[in-house]
Amino acid sequence: MKTQPIVYVICGFIGAGKTTFAKKLEEKTGAVKITKDEWSISLIGNDPTIDGYAEWDTKIIELSRDVAFQLVEKGIDVIIDEGFWEKEQRVKMKKRIEALGAKEVLYYLDTPIETIRERVVGRNVNLTKESFKISREMFDSYLKYWQAPTEDEDYVLASEVK
Repeated sequence: MKTQPIVYVICGFIGAGKTTFAKKLEEKTGAVKITKDEWSISLIGNDPTIDGYAEWDTKIIELSRDVAFQLVEKGIDVIIDEGFWEKEQRVKMKKRIEALGAKEVLYYLDTPIETIRERVVGRNVNLTKESFKISREMFDSYLKYWQAPTEDEDYVLASEVK
């Protein structure tokens, strides 16, 4: 009999180390990693200031989640590396996971904001094809949307995973 599939949800702000952690988790668990930023960059590039970016991003999020849940329905464990900045997003995701009879494991990357800011500004200097170009001003404007998980969300600190 097939065991209950697991959906690993990766929560953290820009530059917190989500994708690096997701890659390690993929190696450790064998789950399929779905990183929407990789899809976005492959399709529309790494400049989130282009016209229409927000609409594209929304569509890519929907598509990547649909693929993830098709895998879950087949009993395959998945890692959703997306950020999940807002509590409401995390609550909806948990409900969707549970409705499929899967188990959610929420990992939170609690990297300090100053460390994140330094990483993001630093990677702009040597921008790779895997990273978005995020200015300091854009970073700071995004901070108003960030809501760290609260105790009632039953998360695991990524820093505690060996």
